[in-house]
Amino acid sequence: MKTAVQTDLLALVDQILNRPDEPGVPSGEDGILGLPASLTGIEIANLRENLEAHHQELQSRLGREVHLAVALLDLFAQKTEWHTSIDDFCLLKKTALRDLINAAIYDNLTGLYSKNILETRLQEEFRRARRYSLPLSILFIETDAFKNFNDTYGHLEGDRVLAFIGRYIRAQIREVDFPARFGGDEFMVLLPHTGGETAMSLAQRIHAEILEAQRTAGLRATVTISIGVGTMTRAMTSEDQLIEAADRASYKAKIQKNMVWPIVNADPEDESAQAGPA
Repeated sequence: MKTAVQTDLLALVDQILNRPDEPGVPSGEDGILGLPASLTGIEIANLRENLEAHHQELQSRLGREVHLAVALLDLFAQKTEWHTSIDDFCLLKKTALRDLINAAIYDNLTGLYSKNILETRLQEEFRRARRYSLPLSILFIETDAFKNFNDTYGHLEGDRVLAFIGRYIRAQIREVDFPARFGGDEFMVLLPHTGGETAMSLAQRIHAEILEAQRTAGLRATVTISIGVGTMTRAMTSEDQLIEAADRASYKAKIQKNMVWPIVNADPEDESAQAGPA
């Protein structure tokens, strides 16, 4: 009979590794990190079966209860197929594993998603938008003269402001939106199923309320922000072009400072192409 500890360990393995319901994993086939076993060479169902058998064998041979983690390590140490299938492995406490996952996904200071995760998500959303003719927009948000702010008030106060901006952005957007820290004092918000006009309205609301929100939060000093809006057009063939459009708009806004650039994708001639994706 499995103990509570053993059940928890197997449940954790299932949760982190075996995710057969994800797209790309054939129904009924065990996978690892959302990939089919045929690609990874590791079949979780077989691993589970071998682990349980090895666990019982160890306990019978030693005449005492053996922790499942010990059986797992001992199984990997055997000169079996598992020895050649898995080159490196380690066991982590749940808290350490959670910390590693959080560090890979989230920006520690702002609580927003990391740039690496953003790039993957943007690629997915761009392809989906093109395939199904859906609108897709992004906001590019930058602080104004942030280096001068750090020089005047110090980096600790600068970090407090950036952390506040992260919280503020999350509070303004929908659950389906994807906010990320793009660079030092740069932020990007991915807006699925959102056209340029709606994205512009959101940008203007974020800009209009952020100064008062900083004062209410009791920050020592406030910063202004400049925002550019990019939206997908029929002519765009990659997500990089969408980023460039938003970056171009934010650059023009940043020259004047403390504003939302009023034209989506920055260039007036782009307006004729803003009817939607191909």
